[in-house]
Amino acid sequence: MKRPPLGPRIRAARLAAGLTQQALAQQLGLGYGLSVSRWERGANEPDLATLRRLAAALSVTAGSLVD
Repeated sequence: MKRPPLGPRIRAARLAAGLTQQALAQQLGLGYGLSVSRWERGANEPDLATLRRLAAALSVTAGSLVD
């Protein structure tokens, strides 16, 4: 079975962590949540360093987001 794209996995992990897009963006030092919104919609993807910080903020492994 094919896994969903990265965006929906980020969204699911964020919701499971009980965070809003804005709260997650602030935790990552990214401002108002526009980056998080773009990732979740598939319009953009985080770079590797940001992906690692994102995974840590969501208490998941980076591999669980990309595999």
